[in-house]
Amino acid sequence: MAIENMFGDLDKIDILAETKTGEVVMVLVCNGFIDGSPETQKALLDKIEGYLNHTQSEEFQKEYSGWPVILRVTLGRKPDERILALLSKCPAWVADYGVKLEIEIGGKQVRIVEN
Repeated sequence: MAIENMFGDLDKIDILAETKTGEVVMVLVCNGFIDGSPETQKALLDKIEGYLNHTQSEEFQKEYSGWPVILRVTLGRKPDERILALLSKCPAWVADYGVKLEIEIGGKQVRIVEN
């Protein structure tokens, strides 16, 4: 499957929403089976980085300064183990931007423990 089919446009935020509890949720939508190839891993990290950089933008800061920000990576089904391993290493990186990482597989929030 082509990278664009898995992650959409790597330069775009898929979904950005405000919750009733005053958080900003950015949703990164992954379509189909996400394989563990180096190209796929790089594309996923690039997309995450794009989201993180967006939170630092003047436009985002003006609108949401002081809001808790959640980056929710949603996977339709369980991805390759290498993708889970990669995601397990992301919370600290994401936290450096003041963002909380959430992972959802098949509509259920999962906790990935770094091993």
